[in-house]
Amino acid sequence: MKAYKAAKEYGFVNARIRGHLARSLSIADFERLLCSKDYKKFIGALRGTRYGPVISAATPAELPSPEELALVLAIDYANVSHRLTRSLSGKVRRFAESYSLVFLIEGLKTVIRGKHVGLGKGQILRFVVPTSPAQSRIFAQLLETENVEKLIEKIPILDLKVALLTRLPAYKEFDSAAPLEVALEEWYLRKIMASLEEFSSEDKQRIVQLQEARVDLRNVIMMLRALILGFNQRMINASMVRFTEDSQAFGDSIRQRDSWSGVLMQLRKTRHTGMATRLRRIYANTQDLAEIELAVEDYLAQQIKKQITGFPFHLGTVIGFFNLKYLEVRNLLSIAVGLEKGEPASIIRQMITIW
Repeated sequence: MKAYKAAKEYGFVNARIRGHLARSLSIADFERLLCSKDYKKFIGALRGTRYGPVISAATPAELPSPEELALVLAIDYANVSHRLTRSLSGKVRRFAESYSLVFLIEGLKTVIRGKHVGLGKGQILRFVVPTSPAQSRIFAQLLETENVEKLIEKIPILDLKVALLTRLPAYKEFDSAAPLEVALEEWYLRKIMASLEEFSSEDKQRIVQLQEARVDLRNVIMMLRALILGFNQRMINASMVRFTEDSQAFGDSIRQRDSWSGVLMQLRKTRHTGMATRLRRIYANTQDLAEIELAVEDYLAQQIKKQITGFPFHLGTVIGFFNLKYLEVRNLLSIAVGLEKGEPASIIRQMITIW
C-alpha cells in the first residue's frame, strides 16, 4: 500500500526526471570537452551536444564568453527546473523550491569569499554558478558594492540578511568569511527542515541524513583547515555548522581534536567509515586539503546519485535530479574557465565532479 501511494505521488515526476537524465552529458562527453585544444574548440564541441540549440537560442555570439555561457546555462537550468517543478504536487513543490535554495547559498558563499579577499567582479563571477537569470542579476548587483558589509545590506531576502548581519561581528573579529558561510548554511537548513514538516518520517529521515552528511563532512574540512591555520577555539566554534542533535554531537567530538588523524578517527565512528578511511589515505599521502575537498564533493555527489537508483518514488529522486543538473552546469563552467585560462586537461579534471 505504501509503495502504491509513493508511486502514485511521484510517478509522473519520476518519468519526467528519467527523460531529462537520459539527455544528460555522459562521462565520454565530458572527456571530449576536456580534451578540447582551446576555449573556441570547447564551445564548438559543446554545440554538438544537447546544449547546442540552447546556446544558439540564447545568444547570437558565435563564441560566447564564459560569463555569457554562464547566463545561457542558467537560463536552461531555470527552464528545466520550472517545467519539472510545475509537475509536482503542493508539498513536494514547496520542498523542491526550498531545496533549490542550496544553489543560491553556494553562489553567495563564492561571492562573499571573493569580495572578502579582494577579487574583482569579473574574477568572482567566473566561479559563480547561477541557476536562473534572476540569480545572475543578484550576484552581479551584490558585487557592485564596496565591501562585504555593504554587500550584506543589499541582499534582497530579509531573513537571510538578518542571519548574516547577526554574524557580522564575528566576521570582523576573525577577519574570516567562515562565520558568514555558517550563517548561510544554517539559514538554508532551517528552510529545509520547515519544508519537511508535512512529510512522512521516512521521507524526512532520507533528506535529513543527506543533509547531515553534507554538514558533517564539511565540518571535517573546516576542522582540518583550523588545525592547519592554528584557529583558536572561539574561531573554531564560530566556523562550525550546527544542525541536528546527532550532527552537533559529531561536531563537538571533532572540535576538541588536536590532529588531523584524530578528526578522521572520529569520522570513522559514523556511518561514513569507508569515507574516513579514504580521506585518511589521501591526506597521509598528499597533506593537501584541496584533495580532501575534492574527495568529499565526489562522495556527496555519489550519495545523491544513489537517490535516483533502485526504488525511485520518493523525495530523494527530486533532489537527486536538481543536484546532478547543477553539477553538470558547474562542470561545464569549470571546463570553460579552465580552457580560457589555458589550463591543461589534467588540472581541469580535478576541478569537476563526475558521477
